[in-house]
Amino acid sequence: MATRRQLMGPNQLAWLDAALAALAPTGLTAAQQHDTVLLIIGHIRSLAQQLVHADEVSSEEWNRLAGEVLERHGHRFPALAAAIADGAFAPHGNGPLDYGLERILDGVTHLIDHS
Repeated sequence: MATRRQLMGPNQLAWLDAALAALAPTGLTAAQQHDTVLLIIGHIRSLAQQLVHADEVSSEEWNRLAGEVLERHGHRFPALAAAIADGAFAPHGNGPLDYGLERILDGVTHLIDHS
C-alpha cells in the first residue's frame, strides 16, 4: 500500500518530541535518534496493518484455507510447510510486536554501546 508523507499535527509532534527526548542521553546523533523512532514506529504500523487485514478472514478460515493450499502445493513450499508443522504460526511468547521491539532495541543498545 502506497502512503504519502503528511504534515504532523500537534499530538504527533508531541510524541516525536517525547521519543527524541528519551533518546537524547544515549549519545546517538540526532539523525540516529530520528531513525530509531522511525524504525520503531514502522514496526508497530506494519503489525497494526497486518492485524487490520487479519480481521477480514477469521483465524479458523485462514488456517483451513492455508491447510488446503499446503496439502495440494506443500511440495512447492517445503520450508514454509516445515515451519508451519513446527508451530511457527502458533501463538507463542509475547508475539511479534514484543519480539520485533526487543530485536530492534537490542540493535539500538549495541549501537549506543559501540558509538
